[in-house]
Amino acid sequence: MKMIPIALTVILATAPAYASWEEIKKSASELGEKVSEGSKKAWDNVADFSKETWDSVSEWGKDAYNTAGEWTDESVKKSKEWLDVADAKLDDMLEPETPEEARLALDTMSDTALVRLFNEQPSAKLLFDQAYGYAVFDSRKFSLLLHTDQGAGVAVNRETDERTYMKMFGAGLAAGLGGKFYQQVILFEDKATFENFVKDGWEATSEVSAVAGDESKGMTAKYNGGMAIYQIGEKGLLLNASISGSRYWVDETLM
Repeated sequence: MKMIPIALTVILATAPAYASWEEIKKSASELGEKVSEGSKKAWDNVADFSKETWDSVSEWGKDAYNTAGEWTDESVKKSKEWLDVADAKLDDMLEPETPEEARLALDTMSDTALVRLFNEQPSAKLLFDQAYGYAVFDSRKFSLLLHTDQGAGVAVNRETDERTYMKMFGAGLAAGLGGKFYQQVILFEDKATFENFVKDGWEATSEVSAVAGDESKGMTAKYNGGMAIYQIGEKGLLLNASISGSRYWVDETLM
């Protein structure tokens, strides 16, 4: 509001003494249009830059993890820059208000979790390359109508890229297991295991253990009952964290 009297003062100071009120109003209108146009261009430039930057890093993430092969030191180096931008983007995606916003947030979260996992556990990339599908869950509020001890996620068919948005219940989720967030990545070895998880839901039993233990640090990482489960906290991979009692089901609000 302060800009109006300032602008008017500039006009009055520079307008000829004999200028009519109509001429002054016309000058003020033209100045207002220029200021508005300049502000719009400035905002559009910022918005375009932000979108271009995000599209660029987002494309890198998908290309990187969908390209078969070892996760190298160069991949880790590049991905750290990508994660900085992606995590900042995710901070703006908390508390989505529409299903569209929630789906976008969960897709973005899934990308970051995969890249973060491969940085921590390169051998997981080799299992991912063999996987029929995968699912990623997060303790933060990236979906609608989440309650205490619930997380949200997305299951992806790697052959068709079909996505099923899901919820997860598990102890420790609300607190992020003591950190800012808690993520879980599940890789599915075959079609049957993946489709059963998506269609029927799943409850983890005490017999199911996370792959991310001492034995999976090298090339010996393997599927267990058709699934490979990794858990990631704010500070990195969570070794041997129990998932017993965790439940997973389709999120009907995002269908």
